[in-house]
Amino acid sequence: MFSFRLPNGQPLLSRKVLVCGLLLAIGTGPLHAKKAYVGLAWQVQGTWQVEGKGTPIRTGDAIAPASLLQPSNTAGSHSIIVLLPDGQRVLYECFTVADCARGFRVPALIHTPDAFATEMLARIRAVLSSKRATEPDGRRTGPSTQTSRQEDVEVLDAGNHVRVAGLIGGLPKGNYTYDLRPLDPTYPPQFQLPLEKTAPSIELMLPAAGLYSITITDALNTPRVDLLLAAIHPAQSAHFESFDRAGETMEKWNDDYAGWPIDDFLRAYLESLMQSAKTPGAGKPH
Repeated sequence: MFSFRLPNGQPLLSRKVLVCGLLLAIGTGPLHAKKAYVGLAWQVQGTWQVEGKGTPIRTGDAIAPASLLQPSNTAGSHSIIVLLPDGQRVLYECFTVADCARGFRVPALIHTPDAFATEMLARIRAVLSSKRATEPDGRRTGPSTQTSRQEDVEVLDAGNHVRVAGLIGGLPKGNYTYDLRPLDPTYPPQFQLPLEKTAPSIELMLPAAGLYSITITDALNTPRVDLLLAAIHPAQSAHFESFDRAGETMEKWNDDYAGWPIDDFLRAYLESLMQSAKTPGAGKPH
């Protein structure tokens, strides 16, 4: 306990000043916490809003812990997933007017999230928000949802080749084709490129460093792997080191709260890393 008294026993500050100071300290702390430690909305179905706000919640919107979520007062399928930076995942849904009228309280944080988790979700949130026109509820587009998904970062060699293992390494040896879709519109997509797998990894030749959506298809024309690949220069390696940590963080969260959209979120995080790598001196997303 701190003493605010002079040697003669008189208070150094008036009681009123001390009370005001304490109120300020108590009042500002939670405000900063709520602003910094926010989660996000995922796969929003129906109309939802945060209590006191008139704007509908959309996938990728920031959701503060302890918020009261209110579905619209109409019967139908209303559902929303809330993901918090301490790893919590919560699904809310209702179908009748009576059930929806109660609203749903987002849980408080169990513990203070670390700085990495907070920034990671901020990056993911920014990418999801920017893609609402094409993926309004956060669901993926492209190859079948049954296709195995993989996200990877690989360093280009001097000839713009990369080697990729992971799920692709588990494919049987044989002949495949792949579709190469650069996310950079400078380079045109290429389709049904031949690929022979003879080793635990495959080698791909790429036009340049960048982000590529690649579909590996077998001889029966069945898509086998849906790959998002970040091909980077050696000098960019340090910038992408956090990618593995992001995967490990979400895997751990998923062990505690099953259902984290790890592939979707790793893809968003990889896109964010690539965007900031192309923008020297760019600040962190908010």
